Amino acid sequence: MQFGKFLGTNDYLKTLTHREFIGASAELTVQTDGSKEWHRRFGRPYYGGGIVAFDYLKNRDMGSPFAVYGTFGGTIKETPTHSWNYETSGGFAFNWTPYDLKKGYTNQTFGSSVSIYINFGVNYKYYLGKHFDLGLGLNFNHFSNGALKLPNKGMNTFSPKLSLTYHFDERQFAPHDSLSTFDKYSILDVNVFGGVRHSIFYGVDPGFQASDVDMIRKFEGKYYQNWGVETVYHRQVTYKSSLGLGIGLMYDEDYNNKFYQDENGVIQSTKRFEREQVLLNIFPSYRLSISKFAIQLQPGFYIFKKAIDRRYDKTIFYQRVGFQYTIGKKFLIGIGLRSFKFHKADYIEWRLGYRIFNKKNS
Repeated sequence: MQFGKFLGTNDYLKTLTHREFIGASAELTVQTDGSKEWHRRFGRPYYGGGIVAFDYLKNRDMGSPFAVYGTFGGTIKETPTHSWNYETSGGFAFNWTPYDLKKGYTNQTFGSSVSIYINFGVNYKYYLGKHFDLGLGLNFNHFSNGALKLPNKGMNTFSPKLSLTYHFDERQFAPHDSLSTFDKYSILDVNVFGGVRHSIFYGVDPGFQASDVDMIRKFEGKYYQNWGVETVYHRQVTYKSSLGLGIGLMYDEDYNNKFYQDENGVIQSTKRFEREQVLLNIFPSYRLSISKFAIQLQPGFYIFKKAIDRRYDKTIFYQRVGFQYTIGKKFLIGIGLRSFKFHKADYIEWRLGYRIFNKKNS
């Protein structure tokens, strides 16, 4: 059970006097037994899935959202009677009431009924015998749709969390074996990716007033493709962490388009360049590896990017967080969120890759 508040992170949410919500979730997870090296490195973690439903109480016009997610967590410190733990979750939330001026709904928090759901939390668990744990923790939730449909102001929430866990088998404690040494590896991956971004008219053109903008047509906008290819080299520096460098070439259809108001004030779109432009980008990379699963943080730079209209030119510095899973030894699947200014979503990437080599360092 959760009981908390959402933050006033946009103009609409700031006007709300009451921001409380409650949530209830159920999870089914598998507890690792500590027999593998990565079990011991990550606090004998558990992994699985769950579903959570939210009620926004006095703000039920938000909708009746629920999320389906995968979860991963582990122990920070453990004694025979209690433990301190971390937990993470990620998935998709459904059933929001989206922004819709035709229906008179002016909440710009969500432009679509579906969003991404991300959760981070810490908790304290007291052991009630061999099968039950009673937990109390603090959770942070983030919801946004990755700019798949604008507006996308997103929502952040904080909440205490009360939990009851049942172990089907008697509780097992992690072995206290010392951590083994590990072999360092160098890895070279190549990835292809694609995505879709929703783009809209920003601001007012000279000679017009804000009242001249057709808000319904503005938020209809247009959808543009993004796709590209990248290669990235990583060198393992600790058992969990790798550092690397990547380079890529991408086509951003949105980059070559912009909106304007014609002589009647109607929103139109036009090409910005006579020829289609591709973007060269370079990025340092940090990767956290958990068995075959990896989390990647990659701040990057667009090389030779042209600036034409500041309203439509995103910064040359972008940020990306991605999740990757290795199938077998060579094939990679993943998803990433590319953003700019550290808080504005650009688009969601769907990724496929191949590991060219995985060599042990001499």
